[in-house]
Amino acid sequence: MMHIPAVDQAFLLLLIVFCLGTCLVRAFWELEQVRARRVAAPPRGRTTKRD
Repeated sequence: MMHIPAVDQAFLLLLIVFCLGTCLVRAFWELEQVRARRVAAPPRGRTTKRD
């Protein structure tokens, strides 16, 4: 088994955390964009008025 120095392990850990954090932020950003578009869009579907 290969031994990786502590400095390299710390760097790799920070890199992984940064990548995962970026992915999470992007996912939440996309969800917010979709939600904002849905709220701003006029309601679709059946709009029947009964007299």
